[in-house]
Amino acid sequence: MSSLTTTTPFFSTTSRRRRRGLSQPVAAIILVVIVTALALIVGVLTMARIGVFARAESIRVIEAQSYLQDTCIYVNAKVKNDGSTTITGISVTARWGANTANVGSIGNLQPGAEASASDCVTGLGAGRGDLIVIEASGTGSSGTIRHSTSVPVV
Repeated sequence: MSSLTTTTPFFSTTSRRRRRGLSQPVAAIILVVIVTALALIVGVLTMARIGVFARAESIRVIEAQSYLQDTCIYVNAKVKNDGSTTITGISVTARWGANTANVGSIGNLQPGAEASASDCVTGLGAGRGDLIVIEASGTGSSGTIRHSTSVPVV
């Protein structure tokens, strides 16, 4: 008794297509190239991030307010040393147009330290609703370091 077998071209043992992939040495070389490229990218990004924090000099006005009082504008500014070195001789000024007034002197700030300066300044000529510029400036090893922000007079 003979067995009946039906074969289709998809399942036939004689017409099976031969599939070829990448050889193992070629796949290994591609894998090594990809891993090396990723390692270089991570290394470059890490060194760039570390370089940002190395001996950075930075101060920032983190809070500032200004209030119109009878004959003057009361200005209060809080300054922080965001860098990794000491900033010396920090002073705070207020500007409106071409007019400038000294708010106060903070002195020296160690890295991470904060300090405030406030005063009732005259001679700016600003009124309620005007924006005045509050600027903190000091001296670091690379020269003058400064930061400013604008606040409305209320």
